[in-house]
Amino acid sequence: MSEPQALIKVAVCNVAQLLRGENIQVQDQADIRGKLKIPEYQRPYIWHVEQLDQLIADIQEHQKKAKGSAYYLGSIILHAKNMELNIIDGQQRLTSLTFFGYLNAQLQDVSLSYHSSVSVEHIRRNLAYLHSIKADWEESIDLEKIVVSLVVTPSEDDAYKFFETQNTGGVRLSGVDIIKAYHLRAINSEQQKIHQIFYAKKWESLGELSDTVWKLLLGRYWSYLNHQEVPYYKNKMAIKNAIIDEFSKKAQNGIEDIAYSQISTEYSPVNRSSQISMYNSYHFRQPLNAGINTISYFEYYQQLYLKYYNNLDVQYLEEYYQFTRWLKQLQGCRFLEELYVIGIMLYVSKFGEYKLDIFAKKFFRVAYSPRATNKTRVRADTVPKFTKDNQLLDHLVMAYRPEDLFKKLDSFKFVVDEYELDEKKKSLKKTFIQETIKHFELNLKNEEIQQGFCEKLTQKIKNLG
Repeated sequence: MSEPQALIKVAVCNVAQLLRGENIQVQDQADIRGKLKIPEYQRPYIWHVEQLDQLIADIQEHQKKAKGSAYYLGSIILHAKNMELNIIDGQQRLTSLTFFGYLNAQLQDVSLSYHSSVSVEHIRRNLAYLHSIKADWEESIDLEKIVVSLVVTPSEDDAYKFFETQNTGGVRLSGVDIIKAYHLRAINSEQQKIHQIFYAKKWESLGELSDTVWKLLLGRYWSYLNHQEVPYYKNKMAIKNAIIDEFSKKAQNGIEDIAYSQISTEYSPVNRSSQISMYNSYHFRQPLNAGINTISYFEYYQQLYLKYYNNLDVQYLEEYYQFTRWLKQLQGCRFLEELYVIGIMLYVSKFGEYKLDIFAKKFFRVAYSPRATNKTRVRADTVPKFTKDNQLLDHLVMAYRPEDLFKKLDSFKFVVDEYELDEKKKSLKKTFIQETIKHFELNLKNEEIQQGFCEKLTQKIKNLG
């Protein structure tokens, strides 16, 4: 008698068996059977020719060293449901191997379907490439001599638990890819399931989210009361884990799409009836629910990031547009630039475009001050310490009115430390100060900069309102 279907099944098979849809035997259990399927919420197929070349080279190198033995491709994780085998991990490798099988006639009929235009473009390009170099690989690629370990689970959650511990080859999923899969599969109630395809397509339409998600992570971590250490920017694995923790593991299981936003109520002196006005936005540091809520949150802040900084589609806000164009050209300010962008996203989410040009300049004066005060370069650990010591983002989060925030920013004081008077000696710090003097028309002589730069810049920006 076979084991209950609820058990996780583990088997070894060759790729030809899997892609042809053959029944795969499991010791002491019912066979693994079903049609391979790529869930709507999976990321697109994105392998480039470099990955294909590496796969061919790995297989050919294995054949030289161990002639006649099968090449082990790693594990494939599948979720079995209704006679379908949903590919949870292994899509990139299986799709690529399908090309080889199609071109060398090992596969007659494969029914994998792809919905993303990104997938279609990569498939078209990679098929053409493999066809053009067919003579280089045709004799060495045999799908019946490429084996994989199958992990087949009856539960989607179990499949993802296995998936998140894997470290197989190919283009590995980033933290953003993992939280995408997490939240799309969280749309699983009867009321929401019909929306899963819609939100999968919406996510793809957002484009590259890495910059936005990173800035959201920083802004949520750089809190005075709940301050968390941000992983070093070169530690990709630690950043990936932090993103997964903040935006998937901490997300609540509720299905509501909630935006926490500031509300103002105006009372009539006669009948005290209230009029409520609320800017339609998601709060930067708000708690998130798994599924649609988090996807909507990312969509909102991706739009802000693209519109107000990356693409700068705000020519109608001439003062802000011209100032930010100038600021984006500054050199040696990478980490301060991140802080500036977080401030802009946070401000617009609270107050919209009201006096945005004024805020941008006042926030710049404060956020970029370490470029003038630091003796040398601004390091990765400069900004989190600076934001914590000055509670910079916290004041922004807690502000009721822009004018109150402006007063707080205007009260910030700093001094230029050790300005190099020799005009022949260049540095990033010196260039930054000179460019700022020129842009704000501060009319300072070289010998006046160390004492007069901060005072004149502060007065100039304070006078804006």
